[in-house]
Amino acid sequence: MIRQRPIRRILLIRRRALGDALVTLPAIADVRRAWPRARIDLVMDRPFAGILADLEPDVRVLTYPAPDGRSWLSVLRGGRYDLVLDWLSTPQTALWTVVTGAPLRVGYALRRRWWAYNIRVPRNREGDYELRSFAGESFLDPLREMGLVPDPWRDGVACHRVTGPRDTGFGEWLETWTARPGPRLALVMSATWSAKAWPVSKIAVLVQMLIDAGYDPLLVPGPGDDSMMKRLRDHVAADRFAPPTNLAELADLLDASDLFVGTDCGARHLAAALAIPTVTIFGPTDSGGWNPASPDHVAVRVGVDCSPCDLTICPLPNHPCMTELAPESVRDAAQRILERRREGRNR
Repeated sequence: MIRQRPIRRILLIRRRALGDALVTLPAIADVRRAWPRARIDLVMDRPFAGILADLEPDVRVLTYPAPDGRSWLSVLRGGRYDLVLDWLSTPQTALWTVVTGAPLRVGYALRRRWWAYNIRVPRNREGDYELRSFAGESFLDPLREMGLVPDPWRDGVACHRVTGPRDTGFGEWLETWTARPGPRLALVMSATWSAKAWPVSKIAVLVQMLIDAGYDPLLVPGPGDDSMMKRLRDHVAADRFAPPTNLAELADLLDASDLFVGTDCGARHLAAALAIPTVTIFGPTDSGGWNPASPDHVAVRVGVDCSPCDLTICPLPNHPCMTELAPESVRDAAQRILERRREGRNR
């Protein structure tokens, strides 16, 4: 069994998207519990390194590329790792895994890169697009392949809250917002792919529907959202917009919210890591693979035949998986979650 081997240094490779890294947090925590005395390094891209270091404080985050200009391959080789777990298993990260010289190398059994690993894990895919199970649960499969018995995936694993300074303009604004009567809803409609974008007209209608239902919705801008926010300001009152935030401030804002509503983006996974319930609009991505199977996390989508496709740009002129999704469906999902949670508190 792998745990009977001396494991003193572990490298976890989970770079690229923030959402993917956040969904992997329970698996990272399980690795830490399995080897509590080992030094554990986690590779993350530079923009997300800080937030991951705060959310999993007992794991050292290695920033890619190396901030001091050192050769990245020399950084990996110098780590003298006993175990490498590669959650990406791309041609690049497969090479990284081999370069470390680690005797135990765990990755996915994919064509043209299986050679990099001596513990190979079946891929969690049906065809090219649909995931067989929720991605967060599948990220536990490499641990099972190593002989560990992790608990099922769970939200709220980031018990260590990220808290920004309260003497800033954002801190003052957040105190004002949290003093308003709730329920408070954080709306993040970011779309890193154009195929994930929900029409501005529908977002504006949803905001008004939530206000009419007695909620306090707040539009939260993400990177690259300037154009969308500018168009929304023609339809939505100024006090319905949050100021721009960094990742730590966004974590504070979500932690003060009663519900997240938005697209399939990194902020949604951050909300789940903080145990905030979510309503997520899905179009080109697979809700079965990226939405937790929990009544606190509801996926809203239109059942068109071409979805999910994982395409970043929709080839159809009317983009049906997003344009045909009605604001009423999103509002109703939000109401169901909030009413169920209120009933639970009143029992």
